[in-house]
Amino acid sequence: MEVLKIRQLVNGVSVVLVAGSIVWIVTTLIEVDKRTAITEMKVSENHKMLKPLWEDFIRRKTDDYVEKLDEQTDFKVRFKWK
Repeated sequence: MEVLKIRQLVNGVSVVLVAGSIVWIVTTLIEVDKRTAITEMKVSENHKMLKPLWEDFIRRKTDDYVEKLDEQTDFKVRFKWK
């Protein structure tokens, strides 16, 4: 009798621990899914905001708005390298 009660107690505790672990895993996954959805929305909004700025930058760059670094100038170097 005594051994049967101990086994029932161990089985009951095991079932409660397993069920609690499963509930914790499910709630954690739901929370992560919510965070992922929020992050996806923020990234989408940032993309909408940055896309016109990037397109404007590319358009200006092709219109020679950005100075070219390899152009010849009239400036001469006043010293000589050894």
